[in-house]
Amino acid sequence: MTSTASWLLDFRRIVNAGRIVELGHILHEDIPNSPNHPPFMFRLTKLHNDARIGGSDVSASSDMFTMGSHNGTHIDALNHIACCGMVYPDRDSDAVATRRDGYSEHGIETVEPLFLRGVLLDLPALLGVDSLEPAFDVTVDHLQAACERQGVAIRAGDAVLIRCGWERYWTDHRRYVGVQAGSPGPDREAAAWLGDQGIRVTGADTFAYDRRPSTMPAHVELMVKRGINIMENMRLDDLAAAGANEFMFCALPLRIKGGTGSPIRPIALF
Repeated sequence: MTSTASWLLDFRRIVNAGRIVELGHILHEDIPNSPNHPPFMFRLTKLHNDARIGGSDVSASSDMFTMGSHNGTHIDALNHIACCGMVYPDRDSDAVATRRDGYSEHGIETVEPLFLRGVLLDLPALLGVDSLEPAFDVTVDHLQAACERQGVAIRAGDAVLIRCGWERYWTDHRRYVGVQAGSPGPDREAAAWLGDQGIRVTGADTFAYDRRPSTMPAHVELMVKRGINIMENMRLDDLAAAGANEFMFCALPLRIKGGTGSPIRPIALF
């Protein structure tokens, strides 16, 4: 069976109710932000009473925003993380990047639109808690147990979304970002196990995907070594509440040439 035929069978099998769930946060000036990235900023630049078009009764209002590519719900380009100065696939980061033009290889514009099977792994439900503890290590055993409990199998090409219950802290910036106590995330072995399943992309409802504090071993394992993109700051509570363990996942990055990341509007269809 061709990959296209297999994809169509997945779509027809999974999408029954025709329900769409938003998996991304709304962008506004009060969202959590890392000191490593520029914040999201927004202003209306023209109000309707500022001017009329051609002396008529018609007017136009406009706005502008500035932001870092890692604000809000976003996807990381493979060049976002390096280990020993090397980015995927085994490239010296200085040789493939300039401040003016960004990265000549694996910029975010090279990430194709994502429309594929998604799997939600609900770890708070597995452990009988509302949310994982700060600095909690998500292990291979946790991921495998969640798959077994939910009756889902991870397949090559999937989007695997890991729910830590951390969305509840979105408006508590210091707690969400993990400034004081840290935040939960997969350890290196868990990331390697996901990579071994041949997944296409993975994401979580946390600020950094990796456990914090850490030296980002999951990012290194997935992005630097295996070329698997990571999504952060996802909204997964509604998906869990709907009991959608399997769904069609869709997300499109902006085509920013040479960029290290992009905001996305991910959705689940089931």
